[in-house]
Amino acid sequence: MTKPTISSYLRDHLDDIGTKKEPGPYITLSRQWGCGGIELGEILIAKLNERDEQQRWKFYKKELLKQLAEDTGLAEEILEKERKSKPSLLKDFLRGLRKGSIPDGYEVRNKITMMVRTIAFEGHAVILGQGGTAATGDLANGLSIRVEAPRDWRIARICRRENLEKQAAIAKIEKIEKERELLRAIYERQNPREPAFNLVFDNAMFRNEQIADLVVMAMEEKNLIEKAIS
Repeated sequence: MTKPTISSYLRDHLDDIGTKKEPGPYITLSRQWGCGGIELGEILIAKLNERDEQQRWKFYKKELLKQLAEDTGLAEEILEKERKSKPSLLKDFLRGLRKGSIPDGYEVRNKITMMVRTIAFEGHAVILGQGGTAATGDLANGLSIRVEAPRDWRIARICRRENLEKQAAIAKIEKIEKERELLRAIYERQNPREPAFNLVFDNAMFRNEQIADLVVMAMEEKNLIEKAIS
């Protein structure tokens, strides 16, 4: 069986949503590293599918990068590195001399953005990271969620989660935050909306279960889902 490519993925899904008049419903999740992004997404999907007889809600994490890797024949690690890379005229020039060129950061981000927008328009999606908030900034019927927490809280959580010493956890946070700072600046230029997110939660104050309940309540209030029958 032939593996789907990005082109076939977009074509097939655009055919499906061609009859839709409006995008969504969908949620984009952004979080500081050390907060519970994956856990929160999984809880949200479970709660939303409890209310949906057709079980339509899906959680998208690294699937988009995996799909792009299949399309290009490149490793996910290479694409992720390029996605986070700074523009470089020399690198672009050298890339142009190669016969089998690696897509640059702009191309990787642009293709993932197209996929995110298609998924959001199709609806019933919770999208973690991938520049989802910026990619869907002009699409209706969605909520953008940001989860943050004090740095000390995140350091302690990473130490427990990954069995690291404090200094190792600090070094890892600093490395990842530096990478994300570049991406955030790029995505903010793409979608300069203020405030950047519809809802921002403190993960040190609210557990993931509580955040999910509040998000579901907000979705009800914005008519993205029907209110639960008491």
